[in-house]
Amino acid sequence: MTDYDPDPETEQQHARERQRERAESVEETLGEAGRMLGEHKYPATSEELAAEYGDQPLDLTNETESLGSVFDRLVDERFESAEEAREAVYGEITGDAAGPEEYNKERDLGELADSESDSESDVNSH
Repeated sequence: MTDYDPDPETEQQHARERQRERAESVEETLGEAGRMLGEHKYPATSEELAAEYGDQPLDLTNETESLGSVFDRLVDERFESAEEAREAVYGEITGDAAGPEEYNKERDLGELADSESDSESDVNSH
């Protein structure tokens, strides 16, 4: 068995491609939800949006979740516009930090995704 010595530049490029693909998938998923949120009257609270869209499914890559359940996790939030609501949903679904107050330098989502992929590859190769 040969040792695999990955080229760091190539590995970085692959990681960026996977991240872009995931972002595109989420954007596609949010497309319909985003349109619906655009029709809602603002300002609105997370509780109001959760009640309104409680049964609207979001078909994510590895699961299906309701738009309402995403808003349920955003307790006591108030949105002044549809754009603010979309950003909050996107942040909640992707797990990206919303701002400096939520930044965690130890949480590198791209690296976590890569390590999960590597773990799955190791399991599948045996």
